[in-house]
Amino acid sequence: MTKTQTPPVELDRLPLQPQRWKYVLALILERHNWRHSTKSKGVSHATMEERRQFCFRIFSFLRDNPVKCFKLDPRSFSGRHVDLLMADWRQRAERGELGAATLQKYHSFLTTFAGWIGKPKLVKPLSAYFADPALITRSYIATVPKGWRERGVDVDQVLGQVERHDLHAAASLRLMQAFGLRFKEACMLRPHADVLTAVQAGQAGCDTALYLFTHRGTKGGRKRYVPIDTDARLQAIKLAQGLVIGQSDSISDPQLTLVQAIRHLRYVMERFGVTKKALGVVPHGLRHQYAADEYRDATGSAAPVNGGEAVDRTVDMAARQDIAAKLGHGRPQIVNAYLGSSASSSSAGGSASHPAPITTEENPCPAICAHRTLPYL
Repeated sequence: MTKTQTPPVELDRLPLQPQRWKYVLALILERHNWRHSTKSKGVSHATMEERRQFCFRIFSFLRDNPVKCFKLDPRSFSGRHVDLLMADWRQRAERGELGAATLQKYHSFLTTFAGWIGKPKLVKPLSAYFADPALITRSYIATVPKGWRERGVDVDQVLGQVERHDLHAAASLRLMQAFGLRFKEACMLRPHADVLTAVQAGQAGCDTALYLFTHRGTKGGRKRYVPIDTDARLQAIKLAQGLVIGQSDSISDPQLTLVQAIRHLRYVMERFGVTKKALGVVPHGLRHQYAADEYRDATGSAAPVNGGEAVDRTVDMAARQDIAAKLGHGRPQIVNAYLGSSASSSSAGGSASHPAPITTEENPCPAICAHRTLPYL
């Protein structure tokens, strides 16, 4: 059965059955969960799983709520159920248990589900349920360091422990550390096929000999070329290549599917304490550390979120544009989430409102041209 078909037909004939709510919800998810909420395309397995868990969680909450429990068929979801959920989220947000980003994601999931059952206007904007705007206002400017080193974690020690347990997991983390890759990007990287010469990468005018072509698992399918311009990056590539036999194989364990590989990597992270609860860091913190290191190399100063001093605005903006390109973001403003607001001006966001456009394929050389040359692998 393909995603263009509409499974299962039984859902249309099924009368309301509150006692079989799990079965009904499963049918709804089977029909709709693969779809993007607003665009004509599918979503990732991670998003599908996250939405699935969310839906089952909210209906379990509604059915088991001690104040007012509802024995409802998911298709009977209505405004009073939304109000009860929002009241619970509001209380948890006031206690500091739910942040603005999580609330916005939950609200999006809830709105999407309402659309699935034919009630697209059922869920109001978050502001209609929260009197305090601060609870639902998400900040895109980092105020506390998230890099492993800045959080007091010995990166090499932790990665060494992981390496003794699982070479594939260690190689993925080394790539995240060296190139600022996202979790999924590292799992899907093909260390032979994705290493290109400068000519292949369209970087013939630059000094760097090799580039990492990152295009699998990226957000929005955005492609980028990251220079392999340090010994640490070269060693990370060599470690990955040493584990992979086929030219088109990814760094993940070949016995695992992508979903299994991602799940396994998360399990390894938990085993070695790479969680907020244990060491106070998550794998994505390596991406933050990469951004901070790039900023220091470009400006000579630590990132603002790490207590860096003010730097010349032109130097600051050039560094942010370069880092945005290397991280796979089209707008330098997004880098605020990694580096903090510009220490060169109190209005860094405003100064970045008219940046030079960054498209790693159309404008390949200026933003990511490096200064060192490495031998061909």
